[in-house]
Amino acid sequence: MNQIVLKKLMEVNDYPCVSILLPTYRTAPDNQKNAIRIRNLVREAEERLLGEFPKRDITPLIGKMQALANNIDISRTLDGLGLFISKDFAEKVDLPFRVRERVIIDKTFATRDIIKSVNRGTRYYLLAITAQKARLMSCFRDDAVEISDGFPVENDMEFAQFNLSDLSREKKKKLKEFYNNVDKRVLEIIKKDPEKLVLAGVEKNLSLYREVADNKDIILTQLSGNFDNASVHDLGKKAWPKVKEKMQEVRNEALEDLNKAVSNGKYASGLSQVWNFTSQGRTGLLLIEEDYHQPAKLENQNTLTFLHKPQGNGTMDDAVDEVAELAINKGGRVLFVENGSLKEHEKIAAILRY
Repeated sequence: MNQIVLKKLMEVNDYPCVSILLPTYRTAPDNQKNAIRIRNLVREAEERLLGEFPKRDITPLIGKMQALANNIDISRTLDGLGLFISKDFAEKVDLPFRVRERVIIDKTFATRDIIKSVNRGTRYYLLAITAQKARLMSCFRDDAVEISDGFPVENDMEFAQFNLSDLSREKKKKLKEFYNNVDKRVLEIIKKDPEKLVLAGVEKNLSLYREVADNKDIILTQLSGNFDNASVHDLGKKAWPKVKEKMQEVRNEALEDLNKAVSNGKYASGLSQVWNFTSQGRTGLLLIEEDYHQPAKLENQNTLTFLHKPQGNGTMDDAVDEVAELAINKGGRVLFVENGSLKEHEKIAAILRY
């Protein structure tokens, strides 16, 4: 869902866009604090809006914000929460990690935490395959929920009970046809809600599936083993460590690529330089330390003046969030890395296309 939500949020450009972000608690009794925090931040947003706009002009937006906040089930939150409200838009987003508490009012929504959620790989699909059946699960970290829309898929071919090592050429062909049918169903679901895919099963089955998969790029990693009798719960627990390991590899490779770009002179360091190159559409991959935030004002179209705190309309509550959106809008990618990883680059760096 997060990629779909991210796209919707990034399409809104209408001052004021209100973004309310806060860390939340999953379990009682701490989750009772969620309501207090939400109420306090909504009040802060109201005060800022009333300080900028006549009450009659801003009352509808405030009403929409209050309605969104009042409908939150505080017993079902995750580790973080985002509320996004504008004149014609209201959306709540649960986040799988703790975020810095803040209210941001700008001409666009503060999407950095949604971007972070997307590229952390915390949501993914898990496809468990055997010669007889294919099950698809939607996973959030180590929590898996079985998908019933078009799944499970049963293989009614007689040979499905045979030992894979005994398959003839014709039977192997039929099994690949079964996996190709499964793959098409998987792609239909991923098309509606894009996330990466993890495969689970014995190696020979996984190899055959990969041969017929129409889009191998969506396969993040695989879980090898016999999971014929594994529960959905157990599959989620087994898959999540593999996903975390793979995503860490992705971040490590990106930092290595940055070092190569530095050697070749195809990089930008620091927010001001990164902003300029990203505005030109030259950023291929943007790397940002997770907790880097910077209020700023844009002058003369491409010059950033850093601020100690947001100053209302005409300034950016967080220029780091803005440059992340800018990079995506111009076809680049954004990856958040651990704090301290980009110390030599002032917490933000870009690998340039040219």
